[in-house]
Amino acid sequence: MPTLLTQSLAQMHPKLRTNGMGIGNTHRRISLGFLQPSKRNPLVRKYKPRRRHGSDQPSFRSLGDDFGSTVAREDTGQVIDEELGEPESPDGGELSRTVSLPSRVSEGADVHSEVDWILEEHERRYSTAHPSDEELGPEDDNGSSNDQEQDEGLEYGDFMRRVRQQLKQDMERRQPRPSYVSVSTRGSVPNVYESVDRKEDYEREVVTFKSEAKILASYSIPLVLTFLLEQLFPLVCSLTVGHLGKNELAAVSLASMTTNITLAVFEGISTSLDTLCPQAYGAGNYRGVGIHLQRCIAFSMVVYVPFAIFWYFSEYFLGLVVKEKELVALTAKFLRIAILGAPAYITFENLKRFLQAQGIFDAGIYVLLICAPLNILLSYTLVWNSRIGLGYIGAPIAMVINFWLMLVLLVLYIVYVDGKKCWGGFNKKAFTHWKALSELAIPGIIMLEAEDLSYEILTLFSSYFGTSYLAAQSAVSTTVTLMYMIPFAVGISSSTRISNFVGARRPDCAKIACEVGLSCSFFVGLSNCLILVTCRQLVAKVYSKDAEVVRLITELLPLVGIVEIFDSLNAIAGSCLRGQGMQAIGGIINLVFYYLLAIPMGILLGWTFNMKLFGLWIGIGTGMFLIGTTEAYLVLFPNWKKILETAAMRKEAEDAEESDSDDEYPSSDSDDELPSETTILLHR
Repeated sequence: MPTLLTQSLAQMHPKLRTNGMGIGNTHRRISLGFLQPSKRNPLVRKYKPRRRHGSDQPSFRSLGDDFGSTVAREDTGQVIDEELGEPESPDGGELSRTVSLPSRVSEGADVHSEVDWILEEHERRYSTAHPSDEELGPEDDNGSSNDQEQDEGLEYGDFMRRVRQQLKQDMERRQPRPSYVSVSTRGSVPNVYESVDRKEDYEREVVTFKSEAKILASYSIPLVLTFLLEQLFPLVCSLTVGHLGKNELAAVSLASMTTNITLAVFEGISTSLDTLCPQAYGAGNYRGVGIHLQRCIAFSMVVYVPFAIFWYFSEYFLGLVVKEKELVALTAKFLRIAILGAPAYITFENLKRFLQAQGIFDAGIYVLLICAPLNILLSYTLVWNSRIGLGYIGAPIAMVINFWLMLVLLVLYIVYVDGKKCWGGFNKKAFTHWKALSELAIPGIIMLEAEDLSYEILTLFSSYFGTSYLAAQSAVSTTVTLMYMIPFAVGISSSTRISNFVGARRPDCAKIACEVGLSCSFFVGLSNCLILVTCRQLVAKVYSKDAEVVRLITELLPLVGIVEIFDSLNAIAGSCLRGQGMQAIGGIINLVFYYLLAIPMGILLGWTFNMKLFGLWIGIGTGMFLIGTTEAYLVLFPNWKKILETAAMRKEAEDAEESDSDDEYPSSDSDDELPSETTILLHR
C-alpha cells in the first residue's frame, strides 16, 4: 500500500502537490511534523546540513532539509522549516495547530515554487531510499540503511542557531518593515520569528570593556541632559521666588523639601521598573514590559492618595515642627496647588523607564527641550508680570502646567515616534500581582528615600540655626540635587544594561557592565567636585543677593564638592544593585549608614560642637563614603547564580501570567477572522 501511494503521488503534477491536506492550499496546511522520525523514512527524519559551494553558511533552500512547521518570510517569500523534535508517541503525535496572519504580500507563486522544490527533493530522496521491488537488492538494502543511520544527528540547537544567523544576515541587508506580531491560538510567539524584530540580541552580543563604555556613554549623555533639564523646574522656581524675599525663598525651600520627600516615594516605586522592564525586554517578553508599566502606575496612584491628603492639610502638620507661622502658611499654599501636578509627574517618570528599557534614552530630551523654556517663560510671567503676574503663588501654577505638558508630549512621542511596540494595550493584569511588585518597590523606596530624606533632615535642622542658614542650606541642597543627576543618569544607563543581560542570562556581560559603571563614577564625581569648587562664587550669587547667605554658600561648597565624589559612587553603585535585582540589600545599607551613623554624627557635630552646616555635611559625607564603598563591593562580587535564578523565577511567573491572559483572546479557528496573505505556521 505505501508503494502504491508513493507511485500515485509521483505521477501528479508538481503544482497539485501540497505539504499537507488540500490541493494548492497555502492558507491552512497540516505540517508533515505529525509523522514520526524514522530511520527508514527520509521524508521526516533529520539530515545533516550539506556544504554548498564550500561554505558552512546554509542558504534558505538548505533549511528545507529539516521538515516541520513553516514560517514564511514576507519580504523574500522564503520558507524556513523548524523541526520541533516532539517525543514519539504510538499514534504518531498530534496534528499541528496553525493560524494565518496578515502580511504585506499576497499568496504568490514564489512561496509555491519554494515549497514545491523542497517537496520534489524529499520525494526524490524517498524514492532513492525505497526503490521498487525489482530494483531493490539485498546489498542495496543494507547500504541504504547504513547511509540513513550515518546521516542522522543534526541537533535542534545547532539547526536553530543557523536559522537565526540566516535571519540576522537577511535583516542586516535590508531595512526591516513593520510586521504583524505572529501568534498562535494562545498568543505565543516563536523565537525564530520574534528575534527578527529585536533591536539587540543580548544573548549573542559580544561585549568588551571598551564597547560597553561606548554604549554606556551613548545611553548616559542624553539621559544626563534629560535629568538636568528636568531639575530646572525646582531651580527656576527657587530663582523666581527667591528674589521676592527671604520668607518666600525659605517657603519654597520648605515646599520643595516636602515634595522631594513625597515624590521620592514614587521615584522608588518606579525604580522597580529598572529591574522588571529591562529583564523582560532582554528576554524578549515585549508585552510584559507594557504590563509592568501599567501595574507600576496603578500601584503608584493608589499610594499617592494619602500623600495628597497630607499635602492639602500640610499647614497643620508642618506647624508641629516649624515655628514660623508665616513660613508654614506660604508652604501650604504651594503644596495645595502642587497636588494637581504630582500624578502627571509620577506617570512621566514611569514612562521614561518604560522607554529606557527599550534602549530609547533621547525621548526625554525632545520633550524637555520644549518644556524647559516654557517653564522659564511661565514662571516669570505668572510671578513677575505686571498684568497677569500672581506673585509667589504663580510658581507652583507654572510647575503644574509644565508637568502635564511633559506627560502629554511624552505620550505623543511613544504613539507617533518610537516605543509603542512594547505596549500591548490596557490589561486588567495591571491590578494584580502587586505583592510581587512591592517586593522590588519597597526596597527601591528605601534606597532613594533614605538619601533624599537625609538631605531634607539637614535642611530642617538648619532652620534652627536661623533664616540665613536655612536659605544657604536650601541653595546648596538644590545645587547638589542638580549635580546628582549626572551620576544618577549614568547609574540608570548601567542598570538598564545589567538588567538586559540578566534577562538574557549573560552574567559575563552583566559583570563587565558593572565594572564600566563603577569606573565612570570616579570620573563623574571628580568632575562635579571641580565644578562646585571653581564656580562657588557664581553659584552663591545666583541664589541670593544677601551678603550673609552668599558668604555661607561660598564657604560650604568646597566641602560639598568633596562629598559629591562619594555621592557619585553611591548613586551608580545603588543603580547597579537595582539592575541586579538586589534592591533589598541596598535599602538595608542605606538605612543603617544614614540613620544610625551619618545623621546622628551630623547633628552631633552641628549642635554639640557648634559646627552648624559644616558639621551636618561632614556627617552626611561620611555616610555616603561608607555606603558607596560597601555597595560597590557587592556589585563587583555578587552571587550571579542566585541573581539568574531569581530572574528565571520572575520570568516563569510572567509566562504563567501571560498564559492566563491569553485565554481572554478568542480562538482563531475561522479563516474569516484574520486576513490571509502570507501564512505563518506555528506548532503547538
